[in-house]
Amino acid sequence: MEWLQVDGKEIPLLEAPQKYEPPQRRILYVIFKQKRLICAVFLALSLPAFLYLLSRPTEYVAVSKVLIKPSREFLNMSPSGAGKEALGISPTPDIINTEIQIIKSPQLAERLAKEVPLPWRYTGNAPPTLTESQIRSDGRYLKFMLQPIAAKNTNIIEINLTSAYPQDWTARAVNRAAELYLEEHLKVHKTPGIGEFYDEQEKKLRSQLLEAENVLKVFRDREKIIDAPQEVNANLGALTAAEKTLKETDSVIRETEQRIAVLDEQLKQQKTTISSGTSVTVNPVYQQIRNKLTQLELERDSLLQRYTPEDRFVKDKEKEISELKKNLETVSPTSVGSESITLNDVHRRILNELLQARVQLKAANERKAALTRHVESYSLEAADKQRKSFEYDRLLRDVNSKKTNLDLYRQKAEEARISDAMDEQKFSNAYVLERASLPLRRAGRGFTQLMMIALIGSIGAAIAAAFGIEYFNSTLRNESDIEEQIGLPVLATIQNYGDFRPMTSR
Repeated sequence: MEWLQVDGKEIPLLEAPQKYEPPQRRILYVIFKQKRLICAVFLALSLPAFLYLLSRPTEYVAVSKVLIKPSREFLNMSPSGAGKEALGISPTPDIINTEIQIIKSPQLAERLAKEVPLPWRYTGNAPPTLTESQIRSDGRYLKFMLQPIAAKNTNIIEINLTSAYPQDWTARAVNRAAELYLEEHLKVHKTPGIGEFYDEQEKKLRSQLLEAENVLKVFRDREKIIDAPQEVNANLGALTAAEKTLKETDSVIRETEQRIAVLDEQLKQQKTTISSGTSVTVNPVYQQIRNKLTQLELERDSLLQRYTPEDRFVKDKEKEISELKKNLETVSPTSVGSESITLNDVHRRILNELLQARVQLKAANERKAALTRHVESYSLEAADKQRKSFEYDRLLRDVNSKKTNLDLYRQKAEEARISDAMDEQKFSNAYVLERASLPLRRAGRGFTQLMMIALIGSIGAAIAAAFGIEYFNSTLRNESDIEEQIGLPVLATIQNYGDFRPMTSR
């Protein structure tokens, strides 16, 4: 509680009493207060909805189901089959969406408008004759009516057609739309003129093949080629053998030259002749010197008996003895009396081997020269054969390539004819799984459900309008509003003031 100071006295301020009003009471208060408004809004909304539902035409929905089973591969224009995108066993969402776009295409809708005209186009029993503008206009309308939907987790497309036209026309239109989709499916995936293209290419390749075979024949006859790979292999084998023999000859020449050098050295060390027998006698000079030396030694010994070793006579004898010994060393003790001379067998054998090695060296050099000429000849011939073989192989590959392409185009042409036959029989990857049949089910909700929805919506809108008006109404309704707005307690209220008259002075 708050206090107010007046002339030094504290006077308590009165607060509005806090009263609680239940929400149910306030809601009922608003509903009963605005009952006329609620009834007016309810009638204003429900009566038009009721009249609309009574006058609304009955719509029926026809459903035709199409199965997408990509088991057939469509031909393309690639001669080698490269880039060929065959449909898989399980179609992807992209494939399903592509087929849906085919169903929603303007061409299909215009064909449907032409073959199954709208009922209001009929003026009699005979089918109407529509102009191009009418067909395009009806096609746009039918395109809007056709609703293809991909069934979840399946390969099925449901073609829905909802209309207020007769049931038989609706069923016939949706079934015909499914059939036209099969035809459009074949047109979209088919390459026009592919059979004629393959036939034309087959003729061109046949003429090119004949020309390539003639060029190969002329080249083979001119170059005298029977079997180019075999001839090249034989020539290379002969070249390899000649090169091997040439290397062996070089090795023999080197060995022979080394052998000749060794034999020359050995021959220099051997004499041409040798002594086969000699008679040896004592050298007279040696014998005389020896006798003289013996005599001097005896004389020296005799002098030593009479003189000392330092005596002059003894020294002279020693000097003579030493001179004779030196001379004795220079003289041979024996001398050859007679000698017989014969040829040296070792010298003769080495000489024979040396002559034989020189003969072999000369023969090896001549063989090397001949082999060198053969190797050069074989090399030139092998290079020429190799060049001819390359040209022959190129021409042969050209012929084989054209044969392969011709066979491929023949196969493609046959496949194109088979594909055309399958198109004529309407074999495709799409099949009408289920056709629409009478009676058709109604589209949307029934009359009772829609009427209940309209009544509930009208009541809700009326009550909402009453509460909205009450929310924006600023008038004071009772003492609670007064206390809430002014903040002062209400002391008294006049519940009935019909007979109240104000006092007047007389």
